[in-house]
This record gives sequence, structure tokens and C-alpha cells, in this order.
Amino acid sequence: MIMVTHGTHGDVLPFVSLGRILRGRGHRVEILTHAPFEAVARREGLEFTPIDTERDYERYLADTPLLLGAGLERWRRFYDASGLFDQIRFECEVLKARHVPGETVFVGRHTTAISTLFAGEALEVPTAWIAVTPLQYMSERAAVHMYRQSMSDRLDAVRAMLGLAPVDDWAAWFTSARLHLGLWPEWFDRAGVPAPSRVRLTGAPYGDDTFVEPVPPEAGRLLDRGAVIVTGGTGRMIHERFYPAAVAACAAARVPALVVARHRDLVPERLPDGVSWFAHLPFHQVMARARAVLHHGGIGTAVRAVAAGVPQVLLAHGFDRSDNGMRLARLGLGSWLPERRWTPGEIVPLLREALVADGYRARAATYAQAAQPGLRPAAEAVEALLNS
Repeated sequence: MIMVTHGTHGDVLPFVSLGRILRGRGHRVEILTHAPFEAVARREGLEFTPIDTERDYERYLADTPLLLGAGLERWRRFYDASGLFDQIRFECEVLKARHVPGETVFVGRHTTAISTLFAGEALEVPTAWIAVTPLQYMSERAAVHMYRQSMSDRLDAVRAMLGLAPVDDWAAWFTSARLHLGLWPEWFDRAGVPAPSRVRLTGAPYGDDTFVEPVPPEAGRLLDRGAVIVTGGTGRMIHERFYPAAVAACAAARVPALVVARHRDLVPERLPDGVSWFAHLPFHQVMARARAVLHHGGIGTAVRAVAAGVPQVLLAHGFDRSDNGMRLARLGLGSWLPERRWTPGEIVPLLREALVADGYRARAATYAQAAQPGLRPAAEAVEALLNS
């Protein structure tokens, strides 16, 4: 099993956890992803090939805010600036070198792991494309348009290296994987635009349990005081106003907070009393101890909060975050605000409402039960490709 994924912790760690399960089922598993994830991948017994260096990865993250803008040209600039076309070529070369006829399956992150579809086509290897959020399927037409209009020249050059002809039907190519999986619960899918019929939903991924750091004493003390968790994810693709707005809301509501952000420079330099910054926290250990979660709308954080029975408020901007917020709101599992409404007058009432959310845990219990980890059925589906 050879897996390719890109992005932040929410994009990579589910694949690491999936690889751990596949390895436990007797398979040799290798993951191609960003260099900083090597330690956690090897700790889970996976073989690892870095697609960049740690310095390159930080530069990649620094460029991602460009994608929050509008227009196809921003994607081509991002791919050129980050050297992603060369990275796709490198991934294809590795996949080709690792291929064992009749014994290999390629597994890629939906949308970005183009190399798995290219190499799978060239080598006749069954391929699985795995999405981590519904928007990846909702935006397929836009992605196809982007590849066809702004990237086909460089992508067809990679195909030529593999002995493949240029793509003549990008829509058909984009859905050409043998297996399509969605790592979210069915109740989350039904709350918005559903995934296409070809997609098999397996449930929540929960990759955060691959981190085993102890809970810092200061974090424990704040949680014992009834703190909320504030997080904008582990990358830099976050609106510059997110952390200032969230911290100001906690101060105005007079509630202690744990601000979890991998990059300290995204967080206000001076934090109010009772508010502390942490680069990482083991969410699978601390989430259930928080009074509420104030976050950016990432699906991993959202579903983890539901499973923990913790009320949540989303300050959503960019990509799938508003869609995630709308799904949770329809189910009565959270509230959300778009960027133009990030004011204390709007955030604080929602936060205070979450802090006293009577009956929330009981309301979330049904969904929490259905939000159990879904990586084992995902592993079984991938494994079945060997017999196809």
C-alpha cells in the first residue's frame, strides 16, 4: 500500500492512522508526504518518503494564504511558486519504483494526489482517492476546470514522462480512481450537499490520536477552571483576523482559553489574563474537558467536538469551513459566523450561549455514537482493491 497526501495535520494524520491499520492487517505500507511527519509515520511502523524538506514545508504553508483569494491564476501561481509540478513528477517516479505487479495499491488524497492517478493509469494499478471533507466532492467541477484551463500543460508533461497521452477528458480522468472514499459520518453528509453515489462514506478519521504528548500542566489548570479551546488548525491558511477576534471574544466573555496554534506569530503577541498559547495539544485527551470550542471550521475539529459532546462556535472563512458550519447549525450542533461578522457584538453572545448550552451533550449523543472512528472500514475497502 503506497499512500500520497498533502496539507496540514488534518490532511496527513488520517492517512498515517489508516496506514497503521493496514500494516496491522499484514500489509507493507509506505507514505509519501511532507518531511515533518516522518517521526509520527515511522512510530506507527510505516515506511516514509519525504516529498520536501522541513524548510520547504514551512515555505509551502506560508504560501497557502494566497489560495484564499479568487481566480484561477492564484492556483497556477501557487503551484509554480511551491514547485508542486516537480513534486508531482517526483511522486510519480517513486510510485513507479515501488510498484510490485499484482501486489500494489495506490492511495491518494482527493484533488491533490494527482500522481496516484497518473501512475496508477500508467502501471494499471488499482487506485483509491480519499476525501477528508465534503467540499472536495462539491468542488470537483471547479477543480476539473482549473486543471484543464490553467495546469494542463505542466500536467501533460508529467504524463509524457510516464508514457501517457495528454488528458482529453479531464472530467472523466478526475473520477477515474477505482475506489472513492469519504472520511466523515453519514449524518454529516446528509446535513448538506451529499457526496456523489460513487463515494463510500466510512466515518470520522480521527488522526489526532497519533500524537502522544502529555497534557501540559498549565493546560490542565485552565481546563479545570472551565476554559474553552481556541484553534485555527495547524497551518497558515487562516484569515489574519481569526485569532485576534477569537481572543478578544474570550476576554470579553471573561472565560479562560487555551489558544492552540502551531505558529505563534498568528496569535496576538499579548494575551489577556487567563489565556495561554500552546503549539500543540492532544485533542483526543483534552477536547472533552473544554467547556466549548471556538474554531475555524475544520472538519476534524468539528467532528471531534461533536464526539466529545462539546458545544462549538465556528469563525469560518475559506474552503469547506462555512459549509461545515452550516451543516452543524442545521443539526443544532454548533453556530457559525462568516468573516464579515467577526465582531465582539456577534461572537460573544454565541460563545456565552455555547458555555451554557443546556442539553447539548444529550443532543449530541446520538451523533457522537455515529461519529466513531471510520478508518477500519476504509482500510477494508482499500484492501479489497488487491482482489480486484
